[in-house]
Amino acid sequence: RDAALYPVVLDSEGTVLSLPPIINGSKSRITLDTKNVFIECTATDLTKANIVLDTVVAMFSEYAARPFTVEPVTVSYVDAAGGVARSYVTPQMYTRKETAKVDFVNSLIGISVESSKMADLCNRIQLGPARIIPDGQTGEDVLEVTVPPTRSDILHAVDVAEDVGIAHGYNNIVRTVPGTCTVGREQPLNQLGDLLRDEIGRAGYTEVLTHGLCSTADNFTALGRPVTAAVKLSNPANVEYEVVRTTLLPGLLKTLQHNKSMSFAGGFKLFEISDVVLPDSECVVSETVVGARNSRRVCATFTGPSSGFEIIHGLVDRIMTLCEVAPEAGYVASSGSAYKSVYCKEGWEYTIRELRGDGSYFPGRGAE
Repeated sequence: RDAALYPVVLDSEGTVLSLPPIINGSKSRITLDTKNVFIECTATDLTKANIVLDTVVAMFSEYAARPFTVEPVTVSYVDAAGGVARSYVTPQMYTRKETAKVDFVNSLIGISVESSKMADLCNRIQLGPARIIPDGQTGEDVLEVTVPPTRSDILHAVDVAEDVGIAHGYNNIVRTVPGTCTVGREQPLNQLGDLLRDEIGRAGYTEVLTHGLCSTADNFTALGRPVTAAVKLSNPANVEYEVVRTTLLPGLLKTLQHNKSMSFAGGFKLFEISDVVLPDSECVVSETVVGARNSRRVCATFTGPSSGFEIIHGLVDRIMTLCEVAPEAGYVASSGSAYKSVYCKEGWEYTIRELRGDGSYFPGRGAE
């Protein structure tokens, strides 16, 4: 509404034919006696405009006096001085070639169709003329089809295979048992995480799910830790999403910040089991060094009128027991008669000692 200029379509006499998005004017209205139809397409994207124009013109041309013929129009762009800056002829009626290996098409659909029949199927579904050509390197049969102006949806060999499947008939595809027998199951790490979630929830903790991205200040400075290497976003939406978290603690602390209205008289327990991302120059995924790796972590907090250190301490012992990791003999000796022997994996042991040099915790109030 506030634009300085508006698009308008005029004829050679200067009569307004169309003022987009108003489609028609009185002079250009179509009646039963109309013989000449001018088809125009206005858009903000020239490529999409040409696709739409080609499709509409191709469909209308079926009803022309000479079927499947169209009178082209030269579109000229003028500069400020009124001179022609550039021009081109429309509709372009653009056609192109697309190829797909015959073996690939058969394998993807699950059929076994000869090369010649496959080309015939493509001719029947408006992808002709189609032909079979040999691959220059392997000598395999390659199906080459002609993509008409009305089939802008054909972008890849998979699209060609889909049309062959439609032409062959989905109901004609014989059901077969897969050549390999596989049994789907949960990833072991995810299964362990789900089992721990159940047990920690039974201990009275509420699970939360926080953002994987956070600010550098939240991930390091606010925790009293020096700023170290982390996976950074090159174009973060705002300062709250600068880096991928290297610890789950900021998310739980922010959850507490936004739930200060809750009652803390009996203690407020939160936990999260999720991934953090750590820089790792040797991590390889699909033969590519990605420079980082995911690490599954569990984080829990207790907030209440008392320190609650013994509550978190007990949760750690419970998690280790569930994971069948035994405490070291010295740790058991310091626990007095509180420790009850349970089954643990041989050679798997843990101990707890004072954490030093971590600014996130008060001196003497942190353990590792």
